[in-house]
Amino acid sequence: MASALPKGERISARMEFVEGHSTGFDYLRIFLSTAVLFIHSKTFTLGADVQTFKSLADSTVRIGAVSVAQPPVYQPIIWAVVPAFFALSGFLVAGSLHRSKTTAGFLLLRALRIFPALCVESLLAMLVLGPLVTSLPLAAYFSDPLFQAYPLNIIGDIQYYLPGVFLNNPVPRVVNLQLWTIPAEMYCYAILATVLVLQLAHFRLAVPIITVATFACLLGMQALGIHAPADWSAGDGRVQIETLVLAFLTGVSMFELKDKVPLRADLFALSVVLSYVLLWGGALQYLAMIPIAYATIFVGLSNFQETFVNRTGDYSYGVYLYGLPIQQLLVYLFPGNKNWLLSFVMAYALSMVFAALSWHLVESKVLARKRVIVAAAENFLRPISFRLPWGPAAKPVPTAPIAMVPKPADLG
Repeated sequence: MASALPKGERISARMEFVEGHSTGFDYLRIFLSTAVLFIHSKTFTLGADVQTFKSLADSTVRIGAVSVAQPPVYQPIIWAVVPAFFALSGFLVAGSLHRSKTTAGFLLLRALRIFPALCVESLLAMLVLGPLVTSLPLAAYFSDPLFQAYPLNIIGDIQYYLPGVFLNNPVPRVVNLQLWTIPAEMYCYAILATVLVLQLAHFRLAVPIITVATFACLLGMQALGIHAPADWSAGDGRVQIETLVLAFLTGVSMFELKDKVPLRADLFALSVVLSYVLLWGGALQYLAMIPIAYATIFVGLSNFQETFVNRTGDYSYGVYLYGLPIQQLLVYLFPGNKNWLLSFVMAYALSMVFAALSWHLVESKVLARKRVIVAAAENFLRPISFRLPWGPAAKPVPTAPIAMVPKPADLG
């Protein structure tokens, strides 16, 4: 078994050492999806106007005669969660890209990973959850424009509301606010698809150069005052979409530069500190994506002891999909409960049940057949698909289905 922590080897050497599968990514996924639900719990239990945690620092600090906004000490930790998800996704998706034969195959793999489970969750929300809790008569519910628009979630056009649902919750009407990151993920895939269609994948440094150019553009716009990331105290507190795209591209770039980037414990510790400092207040959040991506990949390529967490399946996507709707349902059913930690525990336990069902009944079933589906699509779309420089031409569809249940980490 590979040693738990990287010991200074390059990313490529570490990937060979763990034989293509490290448990660190499994633990990271479930930890980050759990963190998202935990961060949301206090707000959705008590109301959108409360802080997620009790502030451990003054809101301002004086520098001479000037008062400068100072975020609570926990804020950089909260801001790092979703970018870490995107950096992790970028690194793993880059691996999927290099295992794909054509552009059509790569994009279909991404669709197979995201949309089947999203489709089931959306249908359950609109056809089961909504009718059970709506304040409207069922005829009015099913004829409402909000209901008719809700299926757009299935194709990534996110709709957050269902008619008459959760009207009296502390955060009213919202069913699935967590899905706001889906469009950002789509933008990331669109960028990679553009790189492939323009045949830039033949140039290994294409994505790293695009990443550097994106950093330069955003930092230049910030310096000129044209555009700047939102301060921690402004807006709805979410990390901005362009920041997430940067995190994703940085993850992809580190995969492309895997022969050059060493995985060292001292660099990991430095990255954690830099991530915290650069996210302080959010003004330097663009630059923070580099150390966040490095720290994420370091942990991901660590090989901890296997437990039931990664032996039974990858429940992280299910927790992401079902956690918040279940949280809102529990608040609706128990309006007198003001214990947000209890609310989190109940929501997490139920979301794990739904996540397990999603993995075993939907996600793993689709992924087990992905080779057959992708091969058929590549054959059908061969005239309009681009061959990728690292793979042979698409092979004919196998005569018999490939009955293979993927490992939790085998997402592409």
